[in-house]
Amino acid sequence: MVDIYEEMGDRWAHRELLLLADPDERMVNRYLAQGFQLIARMDGQTVGQVVTVPVEDGWELKNLAVLPAFQRAGIGRALVGAAVARVPAGTVWVGTGNASPWILRFYEQCGFQRSHVLKNFFVDNYPEPIFEDGVQCTDMIYLRLEKGEGV
Repeated sequence: MVDIYEEMGDRWAHRELLLLADPDERMVNRYLAQGFQLIARMDGQTVGQVVTVPVEDGWELKNLAVLPAFQRAGIGRALVGAAVARVPAGTVWVGTGNASPWILRFYEQCGFQRSHVLKNFFVDNYPEPIFEDGVQCTDMIYLRLEKGEGV
């Protein structure tokens, strides 16, 4: 059974998970202190986390990660559900790289719908190339969810 709670202390204590979702510490530092961070624990072990921040027109899931050994066990969906439940009514956004179709399917299964693409986002904003499943991330694909429609 997964237990989800809000991190009230040092968010960088979950560095391994934060950098699993976003490998550039500089980028993570831009949003980590904003919004809130939820932690998923199983049997006393931290297995996942999500950082959710306010944006101009709603909220954005900025960083979602589950340890590889615990992926595809419902933890990511539980974290997304808990984050969406915690924000007020309105739009919830998530941006992800173009290189992993399974991640896009995951968010779509949570009720998110594709919105728009930021071309060359990862090329223009990260000092090193990012690869997922052996494919370079170039574009950021944004998906949106109107609270009450998914998860």
